[in-house]
Amino acid sequence: VGAILSAHLLQAGHIVLMVDAWKEHLERIRVNGLRITGREEMAVRPRHLFESVGALGDATLDYVFVCTKACALDSLLNEMSSEIKSSPAVFVSFQNGIDTEQILAEQIGRRRVLRGVVSYAGVLLDSGEVRETFFDPPNYIGWLENDGEGACRELADLLSASGLLTEATADIQKFVWRKAILNSCTMSIAAITGMNIQEMINFPPTAGLVELLLNESIAVAAAYGFDFGAEFVEQVKKFNKRAGPHRPSMLVDIEKGRKTENFFLMHRIADYAERRGVPAPIHRALAVLIDALEARSMQVRNYHRAAE
Repeated sequence: VGAILSAHLLQAGHIVLMVDAWKEHLERIRVNGLRITGREEMAVRPRHLFESVGALGDATLDYVFVCTKACALDSLLNEMSSEIKSSPAVFVSFQNGIDTEQILAEQIGRRRVLRGVVSYAGVLLDSGEVRETFFDPPNYIGWLENDGEGACRELADLLSASGLLTEATADIQKFVWRKAILNSCTMSIAAITGMNIQEMINFPPTAGLVELLLNESIAVAAAYGFDFGAEFVEQVKKFNKRAGPHRPSMLVDIEKGRKTENFFLMHRIADYAERRGVPAPIHRALAVLIDALEARSMQVRNYHRAAE
C-alpha cells in the first residue's frame, strides 16, 4: 500500500519521505528507484529514504500516512519523536482493521487523525518492485472530529489529483466495517488452511464457511447501524471470484512467522458482537486458532534464527 501511494505522490511532484524497515528494499530503491508494475507501470526515484520513523527526527511534515500492519502501531508510535507527534501534521491510518485510528488518536489527538479505507492492493515482487494487483476506486478518507473535515477534503483532492481517486466522507466507519468484513471472511480461512482465495471458493466446504462468516459479521455490523444492502453477500462472492489465486496477507504472515492483524479483524468483530449480544462463535473460534498458529509460527521462526 505504502509503495503504491508513494509512487503516485512522487510522480505528481510531491516531496515524499519513505520509511521502511527492510534495508535491502530501501537500498534497491536508492540505487534503482521504485518500480510499480501490474495494473499500471510507474518508475520513480524517491530521494528521502529512512529505515525507521525514529530516523525522521523532527522533520516538518504535512501528512503522515501510516501504512504498516495494524499490529505494528504501538511500536511505531513509541519510536516516533515527540516533535512529530505534537506537530501540526495530519496522521492518516491507511491500514486494514477496525479501530486503528483510535490508537493513533490516543497519542496524536482526534483532531489531527484521519481514517482511510484503501481500495487498491499490491504484492511485493522483490526489493524495490511492487505489483499493483487491482484498484477498485474510490478510496475513502474520513475525519474523527468536525475540525478535521477541511484537511480531509483537501487530502482527498490531493490524492485524486495524484491518480488515486479518493472520496472524503463523514461515514467512514461504514466503509471501515465493509472492508473488515471483506477481508476477514477470506483472510482467516487462508491463514488456517493455506489456501489462496481461488482454491477457497472452489472447494464447497470452505466456500460455505466464507458465507457463514459473512452472515455473522453482517449481523454484527447491523447491530451498530451499518447496512450494506441485500446484495452485499453476492457482491463479496463476485469480488472473491475476481481475486483469483490471491494469497491473503494473513496467510503470508503465518508462513513467515510474523504477527498478524488478527486482533484488529477477527477478534475485533467478535468483541463488538459480544458488546451487543450478537452471536459470532465462528469468528471467535477462528480468531483463537489463528492466535495459536501465529504463536507457533513465531516460535519456529525464532528457533531457526537462534540456530543460525
